[in-house]
Amino acid sequence: MRARATFAAILVVGAPLAAQGAGAPPTGGSGGTTAAPALPDLGPPAAPPDGAPPHVARIDRDGLRAHAYWLADDARAGRYTTSAGQQATAKYVADHWKKLGLKPLGDKGWLQSYPLRRTVLDAATAVAYGASKHDRDLAVLAVGETKVALAGRFVFCGNGSAASVPPGLAGRIPVVALGAGGGSGVGNDLQAVQRFVDVAEQLHKQGAVAGVVCLLGDKTSLGNTLNYRALLPDHPQLRYGGGGGDRGLRVKVPLLVLSAAQGRSLLAHCGVAVGDDGALDAGKPNDKAAGKLSIVVKEDDKGVGSNVVGVLEGTTKKAEAIVFSAHHDHVGRRLDGDAFNGADDNASGTAGLLELAEAFALGGPRPARSIVFLSVSGEELGLWGSDWFAAHPTWPLDKIVANVNIDMIGRAGRDGDGPITMQVTPSHQHEKYSSIVRDAVALAKGFGIAFTSGDTYYERSDHYNFAKVGVPVVFFCDGEHPDYHQVTDTADRLHYDRMEAVARLAFWTGWNVANDKGRPTTLGPQPGW
Repeated sequence: MRARATFAAILVVGAPLAAQGAGAPPTGGSGGTTAAPALPDLGPPAAPPDGAPPHVARIDRDGLRAHAYWLADDARAGRYTTSAGQQATAKYVADHWKKLGLKPLGDKGWLQSYPLRRTVLDAATAVAYGASKHDRDLAVLAVGETKVALAGRFVFCGNGSAASVPPGLAGRIPVVALGAGGGSGVGNDLQAVQRFVDVAEQLHKQGAVAGVVCLLGDKTSLGNTLNYRALLPDHPQLRYGGGGGDRGLRVKVPLLVLSAAQGRSLLAHCGVAVGDDGALDAGKPNDKAAGKLSIVVKEDDKGVGSNVVGVLEGTTKKAEAIVFSAHHDHVGRRLDGDAFNGADDNASGTAGLLELAEAFALGGPRPARSIVFLSVSGEELGLWGSDWFAAHPTWPLDKIVANVNIDMIGRAGRDGDGPITMQVTPSHQHEKYSSIVRDAVALAKGFGIAFTSGDTYYERSDHYNFAKVGVPVVFFCDGEHPDYHQVTDTADRLHYDRMEAVARLAFWTGWNVANDKGRPTTLGPQPGW
C-alpha cells in the first residue's frame, strides 16, 4: 500500500503479532537455491460457509503461502518498479495465468506497459582505494545528471558538522561517518533526510565537489530513508506522467553513501578506528590515504513500468467485466542488501489474486460477466500502474461494472477466538458507499470476519483510480502494523488461515457482482452497514 500522506510529506524535506507459517524463504538472497526448511503444518483448509460457490474451496492457505514465499523472497530484492525483481514477478504472474487458460489482455501479450522517465545510477559509480573497490551496496544522493571524477587524498571530516569539516576541500575526497544510533519510523526518517542535507551543505561551504558518507549502522532511518530518496543499483528515481515523482534529495554536492561494512573498510584505510559500539577513534588519521571517487548519474526516458492483465471470459454477459486488482511492486532493498520483502504489502494481495484466478478458472462454472485480473506495478510510487490502466483500459471502461482490490490481507487481527478483524472502504459513512461493500460486509460474517472503516486508505491503493472514473469499488485491507514498509515484513509473519478467509470473501463478493442482473449501486452515507 502506498505510504501515508505524513510520510509523503517527509519526502519533500530539503527540496527547492504471533505469526502462522513461520520459516525462512526457500531461496537465498543472491537468487541461488538453498535447501528449503520444513514449514509448519497450516492445518486443513476451512470448510466454506453454507451457500458459498464451490469455487472458493480452490483458495487455500497452502497455495497462498507458496505464492507469498516466492513473491517475498530475498531473490526478488523488494520488487521495486522496473527492477529485475519486479520484472521477474510480472513474469511469474503471467506464467501462472497462462497455465490457468486465461487470455492475455495487455498491449503486448500479458503485459501492459507505461512510460517512465528515469534518473539512473551508472555502473561506473564507485569509490576505490588500494586493492578495494566499492561499487555495490551503495547509494548516491544527487540532483539531476551528475559526473564526478576525483583522484587524490581522502580527508576525514568527522560527522560532517560545521565543527568537524576542515577548510580547503577543493580537489580532495571528504569522508564523513554517521553514527549507528537512532531508531526508525516517521520522525527519525525526517531527521535522517535533514542530516544528509546538512552534511552536503557543510562540505560545499569548504569547497568540496562531492563526498563519501560511511554509515556505521544500516538498520536505522539513515539507511532506510535512502531507499526512498537516493539512487541505488537497479533502483532509479522514476517520474510518471510528465511531472511529480522526483523524490531525489536536494543536496548541495552529491554524496556517495556506503553501507556499514564498506564504510568501516574505508574508514580503516583513512586511519579511523571504529569500535564495536560505533565509537570513532580518529586520533591518528592517515594523511596519505588516497583513492578515487566516481559518481555518474544519467537521465533518460527509457523507463518502462509494467502491469499484467488477463481475462476469463464470462457467459451470458461477457461484454461486461469485474476487475480484481492487487499491486505486486514494493520498495526495493536497503543499502546493506537487506530486502524490503513486502510480504503483507503486497505479496499477500498478489498471492490472493493468483488464487482467485485459479478458483475462477478451475473451480467450477464460469460467471455471467467476464473477470479481468489486473496485477499492477508502480503502486508504491503513486498508484501509477492502475492510473495508467484507468486512462488506457484494455477492457472498455464503460463495461467495467466494479473493482475488487486487495492490498495487505496477510496480517488481519484476531483476539483469541473472536472474529478476524479487517478494514474496508468505502465504508457506510463514505459518500461512495455502495451495494458491493454492503453485500461484502454481510458475506464476511460467514467467514468469521468483522469489518471496521478503512476510509483512511480510500485514496491510498489502486481502487482509487477506478473510483475516480466512476467504477464502484471495494477495498479489503488489514491496516498498518509495526512491520509496514520495514525489512521485517516477511512471509513467515503472515496469517495464512486468515488470508484464506479474506481471499475467499473477495471471490464470493466478485462472484455475486459478476452474476447479478444489474450493476452495483451507490448508496451514499448510511447509519450502519
